[in-house]
Amino acid sequence: MTLTLAQADAYIRDHAATVAPQFRPQAHFAAPIGWLNDPNGLVYFAGRFHLFYQYNPYSAVWDTMHWGHATSRNLIDWHDEPVALAPDQDYDRNGVFSGSAIVAGNTLVLMYTGNVQQADGTVRQNQNIATSTDGIHFTKYASNPVLTEADLPAGASVQNFRDPKLTMHDGHYYVVLASSDRAEAGQILLYTSDDLLHWRFVSILLRGIPELGTIAECPDLLTIDGQDALVFSAIGVVGGGANVNLALGQMDWQTGQFSPRTIHPLDHGRDFYAPQSFEHLGTRYLISWLHSADATDYLPSHDQQWNGQMGSPRVLHLGKNGTLRQTPVLPAGYETDVVATDKSMPLAIATAVTACDGLAAGQSLMLAGKHGAIQLEQTAQTLMITTHDAIPTQHLALSLAPSTSFQIILDRSSLEVFTATGQVASLIYFVDTPLTEVRTSAGQVPLAIWHETANN
Repeated sequence: MTLTLAQADAYIRDHAATVAPQFRPQAHFAAPIGWLNDPNGLVYFAGRFHLFYQYNPYSAVWDTMHWGHATSRNLIDWHDEPVALAPDQDYDRNGVFSGSAIVAGNTLVLMYTGNVQQADGTVRQNQNIATSTDGIHFTKYASNPVLTEADLPAGASVQNFRDPKLTMHDGHYYVVLASSDRAEAGQILLYTSDDLLHWRFVSILLRGIPELGTIAECPDLLTIDGQDALVFSAIGVVGGGANVNLALGQMDWQTGQFSPRTIHPLDHGRDFYAPQSFEHLGTRYLISWLHSADATDYLPSHDQQWNGQMGSPRVLHLGKNGTLRQTPVLPAGYETDVVATDKSMPLAIATAVTACDGLAAGQSLMLAGKHGAIQLEQTAQTLMITTHDAIPTQHLALSLAPSTSFQIILDRSSLEVFTATGQVASLIYFVDTPLTEVRTSAGQVPLAIWHETANN
């Protein structure tokens, strides 16, 4: 059965009001109904920020993917737009998979992966173009796909060829793509074009390192404060699980090779995946998918009709020593009250709390509610983060010295911790009622608590 845009929009219109608010975030983007995963097509166009995303409007579990769409003027308040892309062509009939966006003159151009399942059960993936002049209604290119398995380099897997991320350099368009070789080792491919429609293979941008796993999904070639960088989400890494890494290094555009100097996790939480970045007015922003690595099906198993949310938008920049700093985008019109307390204080369901001077060794903060809590405890060298009476149980450890400031972004089912040293951890948790108070251990802890101003 062909799934159309009209069907998706009608379903959302008729069923979105039935979604229960119990676990839904207040300060993080979630789709109006259904399953959400990877952010796609992050871009600023026609006076608004655009967020596209992998989307199944019909169920709270992953299925045949569409592209959902939302817009914002401040990266905080999002407005749901009509579904942008549906799997309505033969070349994308089993899913409109992840991709990206770029502005070309007065046109917004999307590039995405079409997923096709063959009669024998094998998968073939191809790359396609869709365009819009109003940023809302998109037309698929009549000669799609623009890249197929025939464009793969020798030795590349024909089943793993996805997640195009567009960029521009020296007047030419480029795209990086996730791939693996036939020995199931991850590699990242580079192609170039002068018109976004006709592409030629340049190189295998990066391969031969264990951090790429069996495939490094959602690759993103970018610059941060003039420094070349590559972000990728690797699966099949040694030790299992998935790792999102940031590689800082040197891009050689003549040879099409990226030489990493350092490779580090972008986020130390398990519930962070498939981030995508974009640049606007000289600032590099990044948004990720916050998913529960250990309780992916918790929401549908509890009769919820939605699943998945985006992380807080982050600004990426480099510190004086060249290490990455990540700063959350917080709403304008908010202010902080700095308090020093060893007592309990009420919190809004969604809020930001800064431990201004960090915690002394042995001190802790407890974010608590009626049915659960999250504890942040400082040891001599580590900030320990533990969920109590929550699904899933989590234990995270950030290397952090005592008295180092950190900031918490708390929402109904997520927690993000941003430290002054640049380390970040994101986690998803489910408790029946929100966490609405903060308690500190013995000894006063100065806290800056964000709240909405009266005139906002």
